[in-house]
Amino acid sequence: MTKTSGNLALNTGATMKTFDVRRSAGPVKRKKPVLKPKRVSVSATPRREVVQQAQVKAIRQQLAFQRLRMLLGAILTIFVIAGAFAFVVYRQATILEMNFKNLAIERQISRLDQERGQISEELAQKTNLDLIRQQAMDKLGLQDPAGSQLVQVVIPQSDRIIFAQPSAGTSENEAFLASVYRTVEGYFKSLNQQGKVK
Repeated sequence: MTKTSGNLALNTGATMKTFDVRRSAGPVKRKKPVLKPKRVSVSATPRREVVQQAQVKAIRQQLAFQRLRMLLGAILTIFVIAGAFAFVVYRQATILEMNFKNLAIERQISRLDQERGQISEELAQKTNLDLIRQQAMDKLGLQDPAGSQLVQVVIPQSDRIIFAQPSAGTSENEAFLASVYRTVEGYFKSLNQQGKVK
């Protein structure tokens, strides 16, 4: 039924449906829409063999990718280990090379020491002490020392170390100096006694 007056009078496309609503004891059941299956032609669906081949190809690609990743990881690990080994070997080679250079320098030093010793011996053999004494007397006016001018110093075979006690104050400082003086005096007296004994 269409309305001919009111707000919907100009809307000719809008139709109003009226339903006969009767009260019933149960709930109102709506009809479910009927689904119509879509028909697909056989040529549009892939065959089972094609699907299996595609799955096999995908699995093979995954396995190949995993193998490639494992291979690259192994190669990278080998390169890292080889690099570390090469670094250690290089360091050892440089250490050995420096050691050989040190040995060569030590040999050269010992050879130069031998040459220096030989040169000093040659100079000592060529040195004439009588000629030096004569030239000192003639050119410089030096004289031979008299018997009273000769001093013989006896050098003991063993060294002695004398320790002094530290001083605590000024009065102790004088005592310390006196003890040092006595110690030195005793040392020289012992040297004189050793010289007289010999």
